[in-house]
Amino acid sequence: MSTSYQDEALYTLLCKYLLEEADAEERAWVEAWKADSSGNAALLTSLGKIIGTATSPLVVVHQEQTNTSWAQLSGKIAAQEAVPAVPEPKVYPMPERRSFGWWKVAAVLVILLGAGWWWLGGNTAGQQRYTGPVAAMLEDGSSVQVDTLGTVSLSKNFGKKDRKVSLHGKAMFDVTKDEQRPFIVTAGSTEVRVLGTRFTIDYQPEQAGLMVHVSTGKVMVIDHVKGDSVVLTDGMLLKRAKEQEIFKVATHVADINKKALVFHDAPLEEVLLTVCTVYNVKVSVADVTLLKTPVTATFTNEPIDNVLASLSFMTNSKWEKTGAQQYIVK
Repeated sequence: MSTSYQDEALYTLLCKYLLEEADAEERAWVEAWKADSSGNAALLTSLGKIIGTATSPLVVVHQEQTNTSWAQLSGKIAAQEAVPAVPEPKVYPMPERRSFGWWKVAAVLVILLGAGWWWLGGNTAGQQRYTGPVAAMLEDGSSVQVDTLGTVSLSKNFGKKDRKVSLHGKAMFDVTKDEQRPFIVTAGSTEVRVLGTRFTIDYQPEQAGLMVHVSTGKVMVIDHVKGDSVVLTDGMLLKRAKEQEIFKVATHVADINKKALVFHDAPLEEVLLTVCTVYNVKVSVADVTLLKTPVTATFTNEPIDNVLASLSFMTNSKWEKTGAQQYIVK
């Protein structure tokens, strides 16, 4: 069994949490992840037992013992459904617990995972997971395309009692309409609810960054921590760089991957809001009367400098760069 990058990052974060070495943002993420399902809570409990063993005292397994130890452990796993006991290797005293930090525990867990401790994920029995890059057709007729390093996990009752999935990374969904069972994507503390639509979500839990783009249809994005919600329709884009920030919403985005922007007599104010959101820049306007100027234009994969130069030409204005990712139109 090979351990994915996402699993290593997850177990490392859980180790920091259990050893009380995680910062406030990391603890908040783990708490939300734990509350997401009973399976996650069970996994955290199992890891706690392992870490308790690994930290009192330091466990050292000699290379020549490895094959025999894992063979014995596999037999125990097959014989009982309860969480198996850790084989007792040769033990050496450890002077101070402080010297055995979360990174060493995480390293032990990665080795255990690679050696075959598949029972760590046993609490997800019945769940289906897709790790990108992959395209898959789901049981309800919906489809999902998961990007590299992205992971989509389906609930145990997906397609039967509910249509709930959780996401880490980036994925594009094409959802079959079902008014009785909304399609729900959980990304940390944020939830995206849909009935039938085509949309893309990019959720990076390490930075709590979030991006939601709707190609067709309608979705509702809910932040359960802030109690905030936004309804997005065709061509709308929602972005948030950090969990503490408010949602930024833009329109006229035909394709977020190609940065395809389509404007038909849209006021410059709307155009600049979209440009700032898509390109992650700040643009100030010296002459506010320009904000009502209608703009008709289409941009696809254009550099930000080209976009601003075109807008300046169409609105009979000038632009200049004032700093990193900062511009002024006058």
